[in-house]
Amino acid sequence: MKYIIAFTLILASINSYCQLERTYNQTGYSINYPQSWTIDTSRHMADAIFFFSPLENAKDSFSENVNVMAQDLTGKNINLSAYKDLTEKQISTMAVNGRLIKSAIEQTPGGERYYVEYQMTMNSNDLHIKSICYIKKNTAYLATFTAKTDSFDKYNGTGSEILKSFKVK
Repeated sequence: MKYIIAFTLILASINSYCQLERTYNQTGYSINYPQSWTIDTSRHMADAIFFFSPLENAKDSFSENVNVMAQDLTGKNINLSAYKDLTEKQISTMAVNGRLIKSAIEQTPGGERYYVEYQMTMNSNDLHIKSICYIKKNTAYLATFTAKTDSFDKYNGTGSEILKSFKVK
């Protein structure tokens, strides 16, 4: 009986940790994120909306994050295959210490999408990045999860759930 109660408590804590309580709706897409994460819609860092995890302690200087952006592709004649090729080339030629882990066009209930996972170094941070991209009506909709490589396993569940919740309308 003790084991059942302990197991139930563990499952409840894991479920609440990954529970996505808030929804951000925008023209063209929506995404869910944990209540404990903060949102930055200022677009000061890039033309993207950012969702930041809380810092772990006073020494933590990097918030794992998910960003979402929409890119107008009108007149560029870019489909998912071309987007995949371009992304792979950028990772291999422009990313410092870039290492491609996975790059694939996938069929999902939400439609065809491009998935890429890679590692790179930016501003002295070793990063692990997962991104998904849908192209609809000449617009690329991207959602990208970024974590420091050494904390990736800790945040991967939440980051993956956020990416999974990304819906293009």
